[in-house]
Amino acid sequence: MRTFVWILAASALPALAVAGPGDDFDRGYKLADTKGCLECHALGYSYIGPSFSAIAQRYRRNPEYRERLPYVIRGGSAGHWGERFVMWPQVRLSDAEVRQLVDWVLSQ
Repeated sequence: MRTFVWILAASALPALAVAGPGDDFDRGYKLADTKGCLECHALGYSYIGPSFSAIAQRYRRNPEYRERLPYVIRGGSAGHWGERFVMWPQVRLSDAEVRQLVDWVLSQ
């Protein structure tokens, strides 16, 4: 019985490893959808606001922005992407939600 459990566990490890990043993407996307981010942002194209991939491309290589973006999300922004884009403050997000969104957006 013990050998069977080890074989079963070993056979499941590759499936778990493959599911990890996809699950992170799904959780981040669902949070963005639930919190209304997708009303203005999209993954690969500018909608009302800049795309998540454009935001990631601009900010992911600068560690300072990983710490600054939660303040931008919470406080709103204007002028970061030209005069056309103005984001109102997102004050209802918890610290954990803001951190998860920042990590998710920068991973795009």
